[in-house]
Amino acid sequence: MKMKSPELRQGKPEDVGMDPVRIRRLHELVGSWVESGDTPSVAVLVARRGVIVLHDAFGVRRYGDPTPTLKPDSIFPISSCSKSITAVAVMCLVEDGLIGLNRPFIDYIPELDVPGVQWLEEVRVADLLCHTSGIDDLELGNFIAAAASRSSELPPPAPGRHPVIDRRIRLSAGAPLARRPGTAMIYSNFAYLLLGDIIRSVSGQPHAQFIKSRIFKPLGMRDSYFVLPPESLERRVYRGSGMPATEPTPIHRGIDSPEYNELGFASGGVASTARDLAAFVQMLLNRGSYGGRQILSRAGVAAMTRHHVDDSIPRIMPLFRDGKRLEIEFHGGAYGYGLFVFERGDRFAANGTLNSPSAFGHAGYGGAFVWADPEHEVVGVYLSVSPRLNRDIGVMNSDLFQNAVNAAIID
Repeated sequence: MKMKSPELRQGKPEDVGMDPVRIRRLHELVGSWVESGDTPSVAVLVARRGVIVLHDAFGVRRYGDPTPTLKPDSIFPISSCSKSITAVAVMCLVEDGLIGLNRPFIDYIPELDVPGVQWLEEVRVADLLCHTSGIDDLELGNFIAAAASRSSELPPPAPGRHPVIDRRIRLSAGAPLARRPGTAMIYSNFAYLLLGDIIRSVSGQPHAQFIKSRIFKPLGMRDSYFVLPPESLERRVYRGSGMPATEPTPIHRGIDSPEYNELGFASGGVASTARDLAAFVQMLLNRGSYGGRQILSRAGVAAMTRHHVDDSIPRIMPLFRDGKRLEIEFHGGAYGYGLFVFERGDRFAANGTLNSPSAFGHAGYGGAFVWADPEHEVVGVYLSVSPRLNRDIGVMNSDLFQNAVNAAIID
């Protein structure tokens, strides 16, 4: 039996079993969040069975604009939602027979193979994908800073590596792990930097170029970039000073800085539109196919959306806030390869409580959220600017949005 592979198209809610009155109410609800000051900018898209029933934008493209300037095709930096895209790229190479998920990651980044550091052989590519590598970004950052102070000169950047990323990877050589691999889920941006470099090493081209050819172009994601070109900058969304994601980091001065755009890092560097991201998520909902193109196999998507983190181990996100370390614990839910899976006792504030247990997706720091629900046959995109953080740094109001979407399903 040939697998159905719906491609996104405009349509009416009633054509796909959704209540048009509730969809209009959803439009008004999202608009009210801009009016109340919950967010200055939000673009949303909802599709069911491939039919787009809502695609709207509210607010301003640049914080402080005197009149509404945001459009449905405005380009948002999506932060950690980029991890799902990087994970799909890794899985493409797994399916090509070029990467082994249970092989040590240093098989693909040999310059990090430091003699006498035994744990390197224990960290698998799969551990990088599901954050069980034992890498703690804050502790690693301290190690890299100390190594930088001792290092007078490094080799030239590897071909296809950005010099800043190259330097961080090389300076991480020999760093200790915070935990033994597999004994904790420690959410790690550095793990996804390494995955981007594995893509580069195995494919022979920068990860951004590989992803463009294997994911963005086949899916028609014409407004998705790791490095936003100059002609698209006028469509990009910008935050206000001091808002979440504008904080400087060791490698850039915040999400709106020029170097953030230039780095194109695999852990969080993608900028995209609601329509493009909906096509990506629809592909996953279609079990790897979209518009007649097979991006991943059914087996590949099944592996990505399966729970890979043992329920018995701690699951934390280490953060640096107000001059001190803060650890946020993930409450319930599960994690696959580059995707959160909502199936197990989920208590994450960003996730809708009316989603089915088979739903999956990812949040992006500062206001992005994408998800798919196989049981409800829905894909959703919620791109916003968070003016402040809620308690577990979830995306403000995304849970309310998802619940209202699911409540509109009547057939």
